[in-house]
Amino acid sequence: MSSSLFILDEDLEPLVSKNIRAIPNLSSILSSFKQCYHRGSPPILSQNGWFFIHLKRDFLHFISVIHATDKPNIDLMSILTFLEQFYHLLKKYFEINVLSKNIILDNVLLVLELVDECIDFGIVQVTDPSIIKDYIRVKVNLPKVPIESDEWSSDDESSDSDSSSEYSDSKKRNKKKNKKKKKKKNGKGKNVGKSKIKSIMVNNKENKGNNVVETVKQTLRSKSNTGRNSPDDELPNDGNDLYINGDIAKTIIMPISWRTKGIHYSKNEFFLDVIERVQYLMDFEKGVIRKNLIHGEIVCRCYLSGMPKLKISINKLLNKDPQFMSNSKFHQCVSLDSINTIEEEGKDSDDSGSQIATDTKEIEFIPPDGEFVLCQYELKRHVKDAPMIKLQAFEVKPKPKKFKIQIVTKIQTNFKPTNSTSKLNIKIPLTKVFQDYKIDLSKQIRFKANLGKVVFNLSDDFLLWEIETMKGHREHNTGTAPQEDNASALASMVAEFPLFNQEEYDRMQEELKTSMNPPPLRTGPKLEELYKQVHEERLPHTHDVAPRDKLVSVDFEIPYCTCSGLKVEYLKVEEPQLQYQSFPWVRYKTISDDEYAYIV
Repeated sequence: MSSSLFILDEDLEPLVSKNIRAIPNLSSILSSFKQCYHRGSPPILSQNGWFFIHLKRDFLHFISVIHATDKPNIDLMSILTFLEQFYHLLKKYFEINVLSKNIILDNVLLVLELVDECIDFGIVQVTDPSIIKDYIRVKVNLPKVPIESDEWSSDDESSDSDSSSEYSDSKKRNKKKNKKKKKKKNGKGKNVGKSKIKSIMVNNKENKGNNVVETVKQTLRSKSNTGRNSPDDELPNDGNDLYINGDIAKTIIMPISWRTKGIHYSKNEFFLDVIERVQYLMDFEKGVIRKNLIHGEIVCRCYLSGMPKLKISINKLLNKDPQFMSNSKFHQCVSLDSINTIEEEGKDSDDSGSQIATDTKEIEFIPPDGEFVLCQYELKRHVKDAPMIKLQAFEVKPKPKKFKIQIVTKIQTNFKPTNSTSKLNIKIPLTKVFQDYKIDLSKQIRFKANLGKVVFNLSDDFLLWEIETMKGHREHNTGTAPQEDNASALASMVAEFPLFNQEEYDRMQEELKTSMNPPPLRTGPKLEELYKQVHEERLPHTHDVAPRDKLVSVDFEIPYCTCSGLKVEYLKVEEPQLQYQSFPWVRYKTISDDEYAYIV
């Protein structure tokens, strides 16, 4: 069990500390960690009788401290997993992508409250964001976003501070009048106040759209027309409290601890996205493929009422792909019996030599509310498999007689012709070109591309070729493709840089000395001066080029396509008690990983 927790900034200065087991002198423990920590150190360190399990995420350090006497009874990897889950919990609760020092300092009370709910005397209890959000009701201190909606009336919104006391008094009188009117309209005379409106916003997906007020009014109107309220719809006595679906103590001890009871949506929808990140690294000169992997995940967003039971069938499971089964990780909501049954069937079919025809070829699960990752998998592609975006040609052509140098780049797609990229950017490095050749930036630089546009980054020495939309293409069995498809799926770009001509420069200087005419007027930015100004601030270039300056990076996104061929055969939603109509949606997308490049 953890004795204390720390959140430090990038300079190892404490932002938040939690003394769980009343350890004296936390500052000395923190100084011991600073003594043994260095860049690249392992996640588990020991110093002066203490064990430190640390994790660095987004320039923040998450540290758990354990005494040496408690180490034999503790699984250190479970604590490391908790720190990772706590980091994701903070991101989900703050609804941001990157944690920073200022956000932690502005929400210290909230972070301490989350630690209290997640850990009880050093033992991990619950880290599910969807559950904790219902019970910790501390306001998140984030930059305010203006609400562009004129539909909110004075009784639906609350103000933190009013500059005029007369305005606040008149607002209170209007609220009292509105409450009396609502009591008369309601069949049972039940007061539906501000907390009920907030409860509908919390427990409905429609609060993310533009018609929040209409949804609230329709829900309240349906309540008043029926005149019936379920026990779960009873409002708390305190008007400032939010409506809660259940009790956290009851939820975490139930068999289904990831989903609370009493969830209701006016429109029941389930979104499933199959996202695959392709990691590809190839030495273009030697023709050697160093990496060719697929990192996939199935991301779901659940907006279903009650306790639905979902069944999903994936073609990789139907075909009993051993690579997928051995390298996949499912969410805790997935029934282990359904997965084990599929694995046992695969073993039986392999032993008997014939496939057993059974109906159990699907995954069953009760999804948590909101967004979650159903499955994560990693697949290896064959060496002969062509990449999604292939670098067809890359050549640097110097022309010393014409005092020019050309960079020729050609790329080709390799996916279905019915699909096309929604984003495609190629980053071409120029560091080695500027080192080996003397580029004259005072003259015009020319670019020519049959698709997209080319941008020259002066400070970082690279060309950015923005294509955006490009159709797919696949070669036929004969190795040739129709001319129309080949033209639409092959993009070429030529960049021409002028080289410095010493003879021409000396001749122009002599002419300027003897000529009475002023030099020709030059308009536009002077690139040679900007380049010199930017690169003078850096260290002088060495002859050795960094590995990242040799990579032609490709950044793309292909919707409605999966590189591995994974496909969702069907998705069923069943709720035996409510029996509502649901709307499941399935989407596919292939994107490039951070390491999708060619070494040139």
